[in-house]
Amino acid sequence: MGKEVRRAEPIPTDRPKDTVEMGGWQALLDRLNFSCGTIDGHFAKRSRRAVTQFQIHRGLATTGELDIETRLNLGKPGDAYVDYIVTAEDLARVVPRPKGYLEMSKMAALDYHDSWEMLAEKSHSTPAFLRQLNPAVTNPAVGTQLTIPNLEGTRKLPQVSRIVIMISETTLLAFDTNNKVVACFPCSIAADKTKVPNQPLTVANIAPNPNYTFDPKVLSLAAQQEGITNRLILPPGPNNPVGSAWIGLSLQGYGIHGTPEPEDISRTGSHGCFRLANWNATKLVRAVRPGIPVEVVP
Repeated sequence: MGKEVRRAEPIPTDRPKDTVEMGGWQALLDRLNFSCGTIDGHFAKRSRRAVTQFQIHRGLATTGELDIETRLNLGKPGDAYVDYIVTAEDLARVVPRPKGYLEMSKMAALDYHDSWEMLAEKSHSTPAFLRQLNPAVTNPAVGTQLTIPNLEGTRKLPQVSRIVIMISETTLLAFDTNNKVVACFPCSIAADKTKVPNQPLTVANIAPNPNYTFDPKVLSLAAQQEGITNRLILPPGPNNPVGSAWIGLSLQGYGIHGTPEPEDISRTGSHGCFRLANWNATKLVRAVRPGIPVEVVP
């Protein structure tokens, strides 16, 4: 017989009392594609925005809090955490940190720089939160058993018909063909507000696991520091400058993409593109197609 899957139950639950319990609710929201960014156990702006959009989605009072009605609609987190055993394949993706763009261009893939980063990306969390969950582990090795957030049963995104990026909320919303919100992802926007597009946009192209072209004319300071005069092609990987997914927009040079620094999403500005955590960018790139509208609103 197959493993029994525990499903969310619409019964009253207590408010989360600590970061571990809050991480369980963040994991549940993540499974429903109302992402708090990283699962870290802290109920801050990104979590409140995810809860608010879930409340709008369900027609609830928009308190931005995990109140009783919201918890009833979310259901119980159930098995919020799961045991995970580190594999040789996991650690094969941990590579030395390159010292610059020239060294990056010579690597086979821009993979993870340490095992905690790899595990955090796998579980949509932060290295610090994983260390909190596993205080006895200092250096995960093959065969190490860890506790990580449980993302089993994550809802697959249906076909997305349009995207709305809310600048003031640093949030991206994806709508299905019935014009219903099916995903809410924290999003970084341009630090220089003059670089925020103010025109109608559409998806022009998509590229899962993209490479990246380093242009010394664009990244002139880094090029000068490393003595780079020609364009370089940086290989794919989670630590690629555009992360694990690229969605090109109809405005030249603009796109929605992943990032090697998921903890900074919505907390720091971009150079102009719209940045998502790698896992959210990967979900989105699988659900969009060229031609769908992308609206940028204040």
